[in-house]
Amino acid sequence: MLRYGKGNNFYKFREALSEVAMEKYGNLGKLIDLERYYLPDIEFTDFEAMGYSEARIERLELEEYKEHTRKLTKMEEDRPKLYGLIMQHMSVESKDEVAQDEDYEDWHRDKDPEKLWQAIIKTHKVNTTSNVDVVKDLATRKAYQSIKQGSFETLAQYSVRFRDTYKAYIRQPPQQNVR
Repeated sequence: MLRYGKGNNFYKFREALSEVAMEKYGNLGKLIDLERYYLPDIEFTDFEAMGYSEARIERLELEEYKEHTRKLTKMEEDRPKLYGLIMQHMSVESKDEVAQDEDYEDWHRDKDPEKLWQAIIKTHKVNTTSNVDVVKDLATRKAYQSIKQGSFETLAQYSVRFRDTYKAYIRQPPQQNVR
């Protein structure tokens, strides 16, 4: 269950959700790690090198194209299911916080898991309850400067948390001196 506020469990939630989403929805589940939809490339087999005629090559390439289209269609059909999976594992406070997004009505109506996930990242990645950018930047800096491995945290878990904290830290704008 994703919790909002001080001491949230965003990183553990993301890790668990990524595993479940990949298991249930395959390539669509890559959204959790990529933070955007995964679009598989279409790669045609080199049938010409195999000595096939042009007519046969066209038929085989058409079949490969149809298969690629089927994969994309399946991913698109599974979007509302992934949206539901994410929503069912969010606390009431987390749902309320992502509902503050300015485009919430649109992507909630469409059941768009990409927009939901981006709203979760925006609201839960920084360990603070404030919506003020300066306060978020301060919390990000403070989190990076005071990060330590927890007593029951494995090195691998700490490494993931450290990398994510560092990414958030370097994304913030440079500090300006105000007098």
